[in-house]
Amino acid sequence: MTKALVPTLLLSFLAVVMVFGSIASAMADSGEEKSYKRHWTIPIGDSSGTIEITEDTDKTKLKEQIMPLHEVAAGYDDIHKAKIGKAVNDDGKYYLVWKLVSYSYDAESKTKTIYVLDAGTGTALTEPITKEGGSCGDKDKSQSTRTSGDSA
Repeated sequence: MTKALVPTLLLSFLAVVMVFGSIASAMADSGEEKSYKRHWTIPIGDSSGTIEITEDTDKTKLKEQIMPLHEVAAGYDDIHKAKIGKAVNDDGKYYLVWKLVSYSYDAESKTKTIYVLDAGTGTALTEPITKEGGSCGDKDKSQSTRTSGDSA
């Protein structure tokens, strides 16, 4: 009797897992807009970049115009992460940017500083953006403030 019981329980467990797995994926694709976006567009106010992104822009031509990271990050000693992104200004125009991120830690908090630089020239398009806290467990501590660049 116990020889038949173990495989039956195992198959029952697998069936339950498969049912819940299919329900979760069906609910996730219910057509509602997802709140999480993998690539955030950075607002740059009234600034404008040199490499504009339009609907008919060729990605290979964009890549040819990007200033190399080692040249862009030359004046920033504390950069921990860098990636190419897109920014939008107040007129709704999109530009290619370098997003440089540095982290600093002390005993009680973590600070993240984001530098938004034009991908074609390396010039800053905004003041450095500072976020304190910011991990998933510290959502109540997260506050975004702009700094003058003195402390960055």
